[in-house]
Amino acid sequence: MAEQAEKLSLTDIANRAGVQLSAVSNWRKRHDDFPTASAVAGQEEFDLHAVAEWLRGRKIPQNRLKSDEPPGISYGERFLKNSGIENLSAELPTRHETAPPKADWRTSLWRAMDRLRGTRSAAASLELLLDLVYVRVRRPDIWDGLLDASRWPQALHALPQVEIPVADASTIQILKDLKDDPDRLLFETVRILDAVDFGDGRGPNSTGAQISEAILAELERGMGRSGGQFTPPSVARCLVELLDPRPSDRIYDPFCGSGELLSTASAYVSRQKNPPADWQVYGQTSHEWSLRTSTINLALHGTKADLRKGGVLDEDRFPNQRFSRIVANPPFNLSVDIPRDHPWLFGEPPAHNANFAWLDHAVSKLTADGRAAVVMAGGAAFRQSKGELAIRAAMVEAGVVECVIALPSNLFRFTGIPVMVWILRSVASAPLRNETLFIDASRLGKLADRKQRQLGEDEIAQIANEYRRWLACDLGGMFSEVKGFSRAVSHTEIERNDFSLLPGRYTTVDAEELDLISTSAHLLASRAELERLRPRASDADVGLDVQLGDLLAQRPPDSDRPPTPLGSVCDILTGPGTVPRGDPQKSGTPLVLPRNIKAGSIDSGDLDSVPLTTATGMARYRLNPGDIVSARAGTLGRYGLVRDEQAGWLLGPGCVRFRADHRADPEYLTYYLGSPAAQRWLMDRTSGSVIRHVNSKTLGEMPIWLPDLPAQRAIVETLKAFDTAASLHRRVAATAEGIRDLVAALLLSPQINT
Repeated sequence: MAEQAEKLSLTDIANRAGVQLSAVSNWRKRHDDFPTASAVAGQEEFDLHAVAEWLRGRKIPQNRLKSDEPPGISYGERFLKNSGIENLSAELPTRHETAPPKADWRTSLWRAMDRLRGTRSAAASLELLLDLVYVRVRRPDIWDGLLDASRWPQALHALPQVEIPVADASTIQILKDLKDDPDRLLFETVRILDAVDFGDGRGPNSTGAQISEAILAELERGMGRSGGQFTPPSVARCLVELLDPRPSDRIYDPFCGSGELLSTASAYVSRQKNPPADWQVYGQTSHEWSLRTSTINLALHGTKADLRKGGVLDEDRFPNQRFSRIVANPPFNLSVDIPRDHPWLFGEPPAHNANFAWLDHAVSKLTADGRAAVVMAGGAAFRQSKGELAIRAAMVEAGVVECVIALPSNLFRFTGIPVMVWILRSVASAPLRNETLFIDASRLGKLADRKQRQLGEDEIAQIANEYRRWLACDLGGMFSEVKGFSRAVSHTEIERNDFSLLPGRYTTVDAEELDLISTSAHLLASRAELERLRPRASDADVGLDVQLGDLLAQRPPDSDRPPTPLGSVCDILTGPGTVPRGDPQKSGTPLVLPRNIKAGSIDSGDLDSVPLTTATGMARYRLNPGDIVSARAGTLGRYGLVRDEQAGWLLGPGCVRFRADHRADPEYLTYYLGSPAAQRWLMDRTSGSVIRHVNSKTLGEMPIWLPDLPAQRAIVETLKAFDTAASLHRRVAATAEGIRDLVAALLLSPQINT
C-alpha cells in the first residue's frame, strides 16, 4: 500500500468494491464498526486502509461473484485489486503480534458471525460458530494449536478431527467439513473468539453457556418453522420449576431438541446445596442434528449427559430404565406411523396424531414416585374423536393426570396456537388422588417483542407455587381454589364433562364466563394467527395472478431450443450396492436412502449412518450442495436437492446422483425432473414387472429443455412463488381447523347449551 493512506468517498468505496452505492450506505447504517469518516472541506472521506480491513470480513455471495473470482473471496480482496494493490495473499499477523485484549462476548460474537457469512448459509455459519466455541472452551489443546499457526493452511493441519464423546463410548465428529476449506476468513473468526473473555468457569452461568444460548436463539430465528425443535427459555424454566428436581433425581427428555430443557434442569440442580459432581441427565434425540447440537449445548453448560439417537416411538433407547423426573416438549400434532404392536398403557393412539403416544411414553418411563411435565398442543385436552377421548378417559381414571396448566398464547416464536403443560404420575404411584388440579395461566405473560410473549420470573413462581400448594394437601386437606386461576376437580366431575381437560372449563364458576375466560385467549391467538396469514396468502395469490398473466401473454424464453440429454449436462452416479450401517447409538456419516427423498428435498429425519471408518473409503459417493438425488427403483420420479447443511452426506443404495455442470441450475433441474412431462418419459422407459427400476444410461438419455441460466432462475423463482403460496394456504387451513375445534368445544358443550 502507499505510505500515506488514500482518502475515499462513499462512491469510491462502492466502485472499488463492485457494489451499488446503496449497499455501502446500508453497510454503514447497520454495522457500528464501519470505518468512521472525517470531514474535509464539507466532504466525508474514508481511510483506504480502514475500509480494506473492514471489507476483508465480508465474503462475496456466490451469486455476486465476477466470472474471474473464485468462491470464498471477500469484498476486501476485490476492493484491493480495484485499488491497484497487488499484495492480496497477505495473512493476518501471528498470535504473538496481535495479542488483543480480552473482549466481552456480546460485542464480539456477531462480528465473528459476519466473518462466516457469504458462501455459507446462516444456519451453517451459526452451527460452525457453535463448534468453534466448543473447541475454544472444551479443547484448549487444539485451540492453542490453531492460534500458534501463522497461516490458514497451517491452521488446518493443526485442526485434527474433533470428536465429542456420547453414549456407549461412541463419538460425534465436528468441524468435519474444514479439512480442505480455503476460507482464510475462518482464521480471522478464530482470532476474534480468542479475544473473548471466557473466564475459567464451565457451569450453567459461564460465558460458554451464555454464548451457546445466544447462538441457539439465533438458529431458531434462522431455521424458522421447518427447523429444529426449540423450547422458549421461560417455558423451560416453568417446566423445571414445576418438577423441582433434586440432586438425587434422574431426569430424562425423550425429545431433546437442542438440549435446552436438560440444561435448564441441570442449572436448577446446580443451585441447590451440595450438588453431586457426577450428576448427569439423560435424553433421546430423533436425528443426528439434535444429538450433535444437544451434546455441544450441554457440554458448554458443564452438564454431563447420556444422549442416544433414535425416535422414541420407534425404539426406546433406554429400555428397562425409569426416571424420577421427565421433561419434554415434543412436536405438536405430529403425523407419524404409530407402532401398532406397542404395549400402550391407555390404548392405541390415533394414526394421524402422536400427541397421546408422547404422553403414554412419558408415563411408562416414570418411577413409582416420579413426575413428568410435558408441553402439549391445546387440542389434546378436549378433542372429541373416539380414540383421543377414550385415551384421555383412561388416563384420568388411572389417576396419572395430576395437573393441567393452560399457558399464554404466542410463547413459541413460530406458532400462536394455545399450549398446555400436563403433569403426569406413574400408574404405580400410591396413593393415587381422585382429583386433578387445573391452572389457567393463559392471561399471564408479556410481549418480549412484536410477535412473542414470555413468562416473567414472578409469573413462573405463581404457577409453580399454586401447584405446590395443592401438593401440600396430599393427605386429604381441602384445597382452596383461586377463582379464574386454579381449582382441584374430582374425576367424577371431569367424566361429566366428557373428560375435557381444558382448565378454563373448571376455573370459572358459571357457563356464561366460560366463553370469555376459558377460550377467549385461545380464540384470539388463533384468530390473530389467521389474520396474519390471510393477507400473506392473498398477496401471494395476487403475485401469482400477475405471473400467470405474464406467462400466458409471452412466449416462453428459448422455446425453440432443441432438448439436451440429461447426461450431457450432469455427471450421473448410481449408489453403491450395499453399505454396512453403523450402530444407531453411535455417530457416523448420514446415508441418503430413497425414503429420505421427499418434496424436492432431502429429509433429515430417519437417517441411517455409515461408520466413520467405512465412510472414509466412500469419497466418490459424498454429496455436494446442489447435487440432486433420486430413487432408481421402486417409487420412481422423486427428486431431492442437497442443501448446504447436507454436504458430505453419502449417496446410498437404491439412489442415483445428478451433479449439474455450469449450464444447469440445480433448482431448475429439480423442478424439471419432477415435471409431468419428465415423469411420463421416465415411466415409459422403466423395466421390471413388480418393482420398477431404471438404469443410469436411460436416465442420461432423458431430454431436458435447458434455456439460458437467467431464464432458468426466472422459472425457478416463479415456481417457488407457487410453493410459497401453497404452504401459506395449508397453514391457513390448519389454523382454521384449530379455531373450528375451539368453537366446537364451546357450541357442543352440555354446560353451554343448558
